[in-house]
Amino acid sequence: MTKPTAWPLIALLFWGLANTASAGQVPHEDIRQNLFTTCSSPDGRRWIVGELGRIYSTTDNGQTIFRSDADTKEAFLAIACAPDGALMVTGQHGLVLRSRDAGKTWQKVDTGTDRTLLAIAYADANTAIAVGDFGTIVRTTDGGNTWAKVAFPTEVDLPYDIAMIIEPGDVLLYGIDFVSPTQGWIVGEFGVIITTQDGGQTWVSQNTPVETTLFGVSFADAQRGWAVGIDEVLLNTEDGGATWQRQSVPRREGFVLGIYNVAVTGNIGWAIGDNGLVLRSTNSGRSWERVELPIEFAANWLRGIDLNPSGEGLIVGGNGILVATKNEEFKRLGQ
Repeated sequence: MTKPTAWPLIALLFWGLANTASAGQVPHEDIRQNLFTTCSSPDGRRWIVGELGRIYSTTDNGQTIFRSDADTKEAFLAIACAPDGALMVTGQHGLVLRSRDAGKTWQKVDTGTDRTLLAIAYADANTAIAVGDFGTIVRTTDGGNTWAKVAFPTEVDLPYDIAMIIEPGDVLLYGIDFVSPTQGWIVGEFGVIITTQDGGQTWVSQNTPVETTLFGVSFADAQRGWAVGIDEVLLNTEDGGATWQRQSVPRREGFVLGIYNVAVTGNIGWAIGDNGLVLRSTNSGRSWERVELPIEFAANWLRGIDLNPSGEGLIVGGNGILVATKNEEFKRLGQ
């Protein structure tokens, strides 16, 4: 049995707080909860989820924020936007809520698991896969009406000392990404990366050069992808994950931080993490530079990122932080 040791999201879930804010437009200063992930709907609206059942949306990349009421105080750890505009959010105890009307109403669906679901992605409009602790993978092929558990691959190379005490199926899974209805990747503890070529029905392991936990994975296309994790690990593949290489990360003296997510579109790429860590690429993710930010960012972690083909992006993180990007520009919102 394993436990996450460096990821801030689970440790920062405050279940006892109360907030009576109603649905509708929300001032930036009223968004104080930790925000975990963000995604874009086909209509260009961005969605954001976080603690205390918070679901927010924006049609102008964060300049104006609206709240959707899901009638719960449970934390939402991930959100996925479907190609047809549907939405799904995940949380602890196998929680999945679904909306088919642009966030106006939400319905709880039975996933068949009580494990925490840390990430979710759509492969197509009907097929979604959620992943979480203890090697949990659950899959729906009917838009969330029914779910089935998917077997975690048994042939996964774990570090020798870990393999003596941990089964592959106990690995925590933190990130998932699909580039087509058939091809996707999942990352997790101990440098684990697994991939599917059949829409998530079966998964196989890929070899990586690290044994540290990976938190995020993102592919620009079927060949080019990135995975990030503890100790400023940033991996890159140019062949669909057949081989992975560690990329150089410019470090600040005395600090080795976690990288939680990454996204690359066109020439622009962003990687984000702990204590305001932000890396930027202007050459399609081939190399990265550290972005020096105001001291106010040092106390906050950055967790979720959504980047559209035009280079416009939204980053979310601890204490309600919202950051808009446009090509190489980086601007905190609500200040």
